[in-house]
Amino acid sequence: MDNIDALPKFKYHPNLYKSDMVHFNRGKCECCGRDVTAFISDMYCVKNISCLCLECVADGSASEKFDGSFIQDAESEVSDPEKTDELFNRTPGYISWQGEYWLTCCDDYCAFIGDVGIKDLEEMGIADEVIQEYCGKVGIEPDEIRDYLEPAGSCAGYLFQCLHCGKYHLWSDCD
Repeated sequence: MDNIDALPKFKYHPNLYKSDMVHFNRGKCECCGRDVTAFISDMYCVKNISCLCLECVADGSASEKFDGSFIQDAESEVSDPEKTDELFNRTPGYISWQGEYWLTCCDDYCAFIGDVGIKDLEEMGIADEVIQEYCGKVGIEPDEIRDYLEPAGSCAGYLFQCLHCGKYHLWSDCD
């Protein structure tokens, strides 16, 4: 396995190496041809990709070579096209039921913190705040999500944090 400290860091996905997105086994990068021991296999493109090294993701060469992206969709309140390019073309996504949806705050994309459930949010002391904000966005009542939200569950929660003001934001989708 690669030394995780030596692998690229991703501004919008700081906990990537704690997620299930990265495969820590042997493969051959379909972009650069190198033998690697850490890679991702998910990309939105025509070609069926099974191995992309993190360096080819981080420098944008994988996105360019395969004319693809790593994120399905995001809120559109970011004015800097370079930030949008970095998110879609140089940031690995996260595992979700309906496809990644990246949140924004302070004219930038938020950092994806990880999968969460109601218990996690309560332990962090942010459950009421993030659920209220989320429910206001999608037009549901808090009880409709509070009783079912769990990490990687049928009603999965995804926690984001603003890189500028530090505020947490919640997204959810269901199977």
